[in-house]
Amino acid sequence: MKTIQTSQLKPNPAGKDRTKSGASESQLASEWVDIKNIGRSGVDLSGVSLFHKAFKRDGSAEWELVVRLSGVLGAGQVLRVHSGKGPFSVVRAEDRTGNDYYMFTGESRYMWNNDYGDCSLLWQPSTEVTIDEVSYDAYPPEGVVLQRVGSKLVASTQAVSRW
Repeated sequence: MKTIQTSQLKPNPAGKDRTKSGASESQLASEWVDIKNIGRSGVDLSGVSLFHKAFKRDGSAEWELVVRLSGVLGAGQVLRVHSGKGPFSVVRAEDRTGNDYYMFTGESRYMWNNDYGDCSLLWQPSTEVTIDEVSYDAYPPEGVVLQRVGSKLVASTQAVSRW
């Protein structure tokens, strides 16, 4: 079994989401998810895909591909997946720390849902194996990085109050 999991997620970057010309690459890149290898040896990410729940106007939801992963993630290492197309130079300083590698979704749109909450799913389609699944509630605080506590992603003040 692969020892990777979603460890953090920043679904609601600080600042205006869109202007008349759309979302800037810098604003898109401020939305990200961290995938961490919690095991003791490297994990081959080939064949692993990251999905999220895409909600429709009628309230129903379906899984939507965020990005296909590749490469090897060493023990304890973190891959940060930014929304947008990049390049890395558009990533704000506060979003450059805490990870070993980075990549972009390749889409010029936000991926994570704020109005309904969302769910991060690491899935291996070839074997139909769920590697990891974690969710967060609707309306996450603006500019806050959600931390994993069990099977939920919560604001750090919520994580502290649970102890």
